[in-house]
Amino acid sequence: PELAYIIGLWVARKSRVGIGVHGLPHVQEYFVKAVMHSGLMPSSKILVSGKKAYFYHSGYKKFFTEIEKEMDNRFRSRNALSAAFVAGVFDAAGMVANGAPRMKNVSLGLQLIIERLGFRIATRENYYYPIPPREFTDFILPYSQALRSGNERDPCP
Repeated sequence: PELAYIIGLWVARKSRVGIGVHGLPHVQEYFVKAVMHSGLMPSSKILVSGKKAYFYHSGYKKFFTEIEKEMDNRFRSRNALSAAFVAGVFDAAGMVANGAPRMKNVSLGLQLIIERLGFRIATRENYYYPIPPREFTDFILPYSQALRSGNERDPCP
């Protein structure tokens, strides 16, 4: 599940350099913590520059890209891997507002994955709301750094 979470972050907020994310500081923090906790890269190899946190590794880049191409097949069942992946997407692009989780700037492909997992997506004011909201947060809670820390800010500027 740790790799699925990192790939979810990466797919939702992919940086243009290396394997990494761009966004507000807490998105970078989630990425760095997840990479270090998983043992994927030592802290000395992770670079943080401006709004980006990333590392270089050609093998992981190829692996992440292959997963991204097949994500609709890999994350179609409600299991720990899918929950971790969607938690990564939520932590990179979501927040909780008025008790309801919502996401912004989520691709159509990611919306379809979430819908295939049994959550309907409602759109209001440029935000995507997974329905039922409580079931969605319960699904991703074990893997979401944002929900567990109480830091459900919107990473979108």
